[in-house]
Amino acid sequence: MKERYSLLSMGVLVSLATMAQNAPNLVPNPGFEEFTSPVTTWDQLDRASGWSNANGGSCDIFTDAAKASTVGIPQNELGANASPAEGKYYAGFVAYKDDQRPNWKRALSGQEPPFSPAYQSYSEYMQRELSAPLTAGQEYDITIKVKLSSNSDRAVSGIGAYCSPVALNYAHRHFLNEKAQVVSKGIVSDKQNWTEIKGSFVADGTERFIVIGAFPAAGMEKSKAVEGGDSQRAYYFVDDVKLNIHPEPDTDGDGVIDKLDKCPQTPGLANLAGCPDGDGDGVTDAMDACPSLAGPADKQGCPDSDGDGISDNLDKCPKVPGVAAMKGCPEVSEKTKKLFEKALTGIQFETGKSTIKKVSFPILDQVVTVMNENPSYNLEVNGHTDSQGDDAANMKLSQDRAAAVEKYLEDKGVAPNRISSKGFGETMPVEDNKTAAGRAKNRRVEFKVSYME
Repeated sequence: MKERYSLLSMGVLVSLATMAQNAPNLVPNPGFEEFTSPVTTWDQLDRASGWSNANGGSCDIFTDAAKASTVGIPQNELGANASPAEGKYYAGFVAYKDDQRPNWKRALSGQEPPFSPAYQSYSEYMQRELSAPLTAGQEYDITIKVKLSSNSDRAVSGIGAYCSPVALNYAHRHFLNEKAQVVSKGIVSDKQNWTEIKGSFVADGTERFIVIGAFPAAGMEKSKAVEGGDSQRAYYFVDDVKLNIHPEPDTDGDGVIDKLDKCPQTPGLANLAGCPDGDGDGVTDAMDACPSLAGPADKQGCPDSDGDGISDNLDKCPKVPGVAAMKGCPEVSEKTKKLFEKALTGIQFETGKSTIKKVSFPILDQVVTVMNENPSYNLEVNGHTDSQGDDAANMKLSQDRAAAVEKYLEDKGVAPNRISSKGFGETMPVEDNKTAAGRAKNRRVEFKVSYME
């Protein structure tokens, strides 16, 4: 700061919502923490590694090692209790000087104000080279933190950052005409807190330097905040300068950007292209036939509890190893099949009644043995009649005979929940009812294991 003053006033923090950045900061030494040599007084911005002045003005660095009477922390000539926004140090610059000169017309007429505006374009700028040139067409975010010094008696808008293709080296000490990519639209007047100025822009690919200062090309408003003596200046502290690649949209907030997210509306996992996996089996819920039960990918995410190679969702007997031909249930033995075939004609009833003849008991007892030996079996008892007689009577008779067999099996110890019965009357003949032999075969009781084809 070439032009010095003793009375400034304190700055205001307008807090803007911060944007989370995962990309690296392209501004090296963003908090002015690294030095080529110790800072001792004013006008030593170039001692902060990589930083320099962009015009004839001279910016400053504030450290805890410098004297409080000049550029110390937290006390310095520009105010008190000026702690860093982050780290240990910060920089500063004059954004605007409200120069005044005596108004001689007043002395002659007595009607004019005592002072009139003089040179009012003095402004200082700091710059540094980015760690890498920006990429054409890529969107970037700029964030800088500034605070109006407590001894400043002016405040302005238009504080911001300009990304330049070259290092600026103007000899003059007035405002730059460059149009900043990011500026404060309102007057930055908070003297108590750090104001975060941020914005986004799309690079043209030529940008290599970042310049910090006041940019009237974007419009500049000015205000007075005189407390006691009038310093006529707006001096801003600067800290935590950032330039990052703008985050791509991530609608569901799962860390996978929308253009790469196969499930952009639902939070998911990065290794599954942003799709959810509720049971954690590595198969996305949308492709998982059993989204709440973990299972291998080759079974569409479904478990195979009995290890028979048939996933539970397709297995009619998920707790008992079986075969594909029986939909995952155990194969019915040939012995059992023959028993059931024998029962078709072997179970006999009193004529026109549902009373089981004793001659049928040995076959039914064998059925009980089969059920005891195969606890996974559920048995259906289906009764049938021939076509002689009344249809309704035949239906009732078939139902009663099937129920009588069911009761016999239950009385012998087969659990009621494993057996059911139903009558079909004369509706499902297997032979021609016109012959005695055919009618004999149609009068039958059939046993079916529930999962049997």
